[in-house]
Amino acid sequence: MRRSKYLLTVFVALMMLCGISGAVFAEPVWSIEGEYFEGCTCNPGCPCLFGSEPTHNKTCKISGVFRIQKGNYGQYSLAGQTVIGITDLTAQPDKNWIVFYIDEQAAAVQKNALLDIFQNHVFSFAKVPVERVTVKYVPIHAESSPWHKKAVVADTLTLDVELLHGAGDPDKPTQIVNKNFLLWAKEFDVTLDMGKAVMHRFREGNQEWNYDGRSGFATVFRFTSN
Repeated sequence: MRRSKYLLTVFVALMMLCGISGAVFAEPVWSIEGEYFEGCTCNPGCPCLFGSEPTHNKTCKISGVFRIQKGNYGQYSLAGQTVIGITDLTAQPDKNWIVFYIDEQAAAVQKNALLDIFQNHVFSFAKVPVERVTVKYVPIHAESSPWHKKAVVADTLTLDVELLHGAGDPDKPTQIVNKNFLLWAKEFDVTLDMGKAVMHRFREGNQEWNYDGRSGFATVFRFTSN
């Protein structure tokens, strides 16, 4: 009888310990939403958005700017933060690379949270080995108006996107509605505002390009841990 009570006590204690450990080590609940804009390799009207091959050497390199307007990582607010991810969407995992720029003015806990979200979740599809992931905490200047989106990172990135006025209604941008776009299909709004990158220049490590005059678009996003 005593042995049974002892085993029961041990069992209950272990269950309680497992519960506490699970609570301690569980990943934080997080969500981010805001505005996204991008420049890429393709000519304006990027065929990748329609499931066709890119217009330049079957290669699609992007600079993607995420301006977080509302968000949290556990108890920590991420509102007002900007993260830029730059990668080759068409590269094989064994050759791919990725660069993350995170605003240096973010608090340390915010930097860690943003890197976790973007490296392990938002860009997890890229499957880039850790040795080819570059993370820099740098000054980021980002601005947005209804027709103009711009991001500048020192002398490494300038992305300046102007949205295209529609001919039917010049007060609205040219749009892709009810998009057919597998990447971030659920996280991006169904409507993409199409534009042209009047300037898109990047230089980091052994990666360098000038995609002035090529494709760009803008939309809104929402990513969650659920």
